[in-house]
Amino acid sequence: MSKKVLLAAGHSVIEPLGLLHIATVARQEGFEPKIRIFRGSDFSCLEETIKDFNPDFLGLTVYTGNHNEIFGYLREFKDKHPKIPIILGGPHATYFPKDSAKHADYVVLSEGFDSFRRILRGQVAPGIIPLVKQEQFPAANREEFYRDYPKFRDSPIKSIITQTGCPFSCTYCYNSSTLENHKDILTPEQYVQMQKALHPLGRLFPRSLRTVDEIVSEIVEIKRLSSATQMIYFQDDVFIGTGNEWMKEFRDKFMPLGLSFHAQVRFEYVDPENPRARERLEMMREAGCTGLTIAIESADANIRKEVLNRPMKEELMFRVFEHLNTLGYKVRTEQMLGLPYGATENQTKVGLEADIETLELNVRLKEATGLPTMA
Repeated sequence: MSKKVLLAAGHSVIEPLGLLHIATVARQEGFEPKIRIFRGSDFSCLEETIKDFNPDFLGLTVYTGNHNEIFGYLREFKDKHPKIPIILGGPHATYFPKDSAKHADYVVLSEGFDSFRRILRGQVAPGIIPLVKQEQFPAANREEFYRDYPKFRDSPIKSIITQTGCPFSCTYCYNSSTLENHKDILTPEQYVQMQKALHPLGRLFPRSLRTVDEIVSEIVEIKRLSSATQMIYFQDDVFIGTGNEWMKEFRDKFMPLGLSFHAQVRFEYVDPENPRARERLEMMREAGCTGLTIAIESADANIRKEVLNRPMKEELMFRVFEHLNTLGYKVRTEQMLGLPYGATENQTKVGLEADIETLELNVRLKEATGLPTMA
């Protein structure tokens, strides 16, 4: 009888990308993986699958926001299925490993490929599992997932990630957390081991970049599995590759696929005053990029700089949008409502007044540049 692992995540319109890659690690280690998507606090699909599938492990991706529902379920799970070890990974497990460890046998700290592999091999004791070494992305295991969830298969938009990590340090982002945050939960030996495994910045989620060939291979597989595919949405926090040489290779190899794509960028990387940024945008457009998502977050410069650590200037936003409009890009902006105002050097608007000000900035941008397309 083959060994089995049940992998689960909360519902999203985006495929559970982490689990698709983790499922391949399970296969490499001789386990049959199965992915299940639950909605809110309804975990009935997991219970039904456990009856038929009889897994040797249960692994869940946890985000801050659905952690309470998951932890509540796991308290009951231990009573019902005491012999099935629980593995937790994802941003919440990495941010709050001590809390997560109260509800699981294994808590994966940081990138999970190698740690998950060692858990399945029985090479680590239960507890918080620090990163020992980075691994290249395994291929995404989409075929069975699309079979079990045809709505994802039949969507014209498919999501891919080309890299993890981010060079910026926004205060609200899990990408900004560092190993220093967890000195108290690791032994000195574990701390040194993890220091070696992480990027020199010491980020808990280190940068890991896939090759263009790996990305293209995944898209070819997606097209094979789903004739409905029309667009790729690159879910990287910042779609930059390793620079313009990488982007040139990407352009040349993506164009023959006959698909469009959408990407997420930052204002700083698409500033038309920078010749390399202009070149990058032109190559992306030639490759098939039709739209970009760019975060404004707040209209107030003090909030952006002092609360969020996003010190971009308003003039940059107008300059970028004017240029993007001339290139024919569609743009979606993102912003935060209900931010913690009032702790800045200069007085700022608070509450609804602050949020309306952010809406007004989008309106002014639209009037002056023709973008954003949506906010």
